[in-house]
Amino acid sequence: MNIQIQEISKIFKELTVADRISFNVEPGKVVGLLGPNGAGKTTTIRMILDILKPDSGQIIFDGQPINRQIRNRIGYLPEERGLYQKFQVMDVIWYFGRLKNLPKRKSHIEAIRLLDAFKMIDYVEEPIGHLSKGTQQKLQFLVCLIHNPDILIMDEPMAGLDPINQQIIRAKILQLRDEGKTILLSTHQLLEAENLCDYFVLIDHGKVVLQGTLPQIQKSYDQNMMVVETKQDPGLLKGIAGIRKMELRDSALYLLLDKNAQVKEIMQKIIQKVDVSRLEVHKPSLHDIFMQTIKGAQ
Repeated sequence: MNIQIQEISKIFKELTVADRISFNVEPGKVVGLLGPNGAGKTTTIRMILDILKPDSGQIIFDGQPINRQIRNRIGYLPEERGLYQKFQVMDVIWYFGRLKNLPKRKSHIEAIRLLDAFKMIDYVEEPIGHLSKGTQQKLQFLVCLIHNPDILIMDEPMAGLDPINQQIIRAKILQLRDEGKTILLSTHQLLEAENLCDYFVLIDHGKVVLQGTLPQIQKSYDQNMMVVETKQDPGLLKGIAGIRKMELRDSALYLLLDKNAQVKEIMQKIIQKVDVSRLEVHKPSLHDIFMQTIKGAQ
């Protein structure tokens, strides 16, 4: 199912928390909704889910606005976890299955299948309150899959998970993508987003400031970063025209260059000032692009 977010805006009192936001979420793709705290990510998700109504713009699901049938095809993992702590694991899964109109027998079959897939079959009769936070998080993820949704919307899906369970959730998300599901996730974990997402939408102060595939957005930045390794004082490079910022990461010095900087000239000047063991143009990570874009928008 294709989702089209078209020029949606939301104002609370006099604060604009979403300002003409537009992007698409296509089947068989994972779209990452990124941005700092307070950027408008959760408000955008709540408008897509019809929890909040946009003040202007529209959200279209395969050519039509949201309705009951479409809602039943959505699986939602909220950032705020809300499982019933005194209920047993199977009771919680049955309950959410019934909310999605699943017959009890089918809900039971799906629950067993998912519990086995998530290595949680031994927790069937365990009260929720006895589970670790990571196990509760896996259960919350499982619950949003109980009705085999066509659309999966997740807010910080990896929160509270150890590396092993992160890998389990990551593999499941990629499997769902390959099955043709429509997937939107919001996360602060940029490395995780880079590993999971096919398309990125960066929001800041309620506006989309950047969107595209990683190669598309890297293309805009791939000539303005450089990495240098030298045993000499990095301070010797200060004052070279075209270098906007220097950042030491482990044993390497990362240089942020002015947009129109002459890369070859800067390389020559670096070689003249210090002995280098490594000197190359750096393909920026999602983190690099995120930080540059957010700072540039402020």
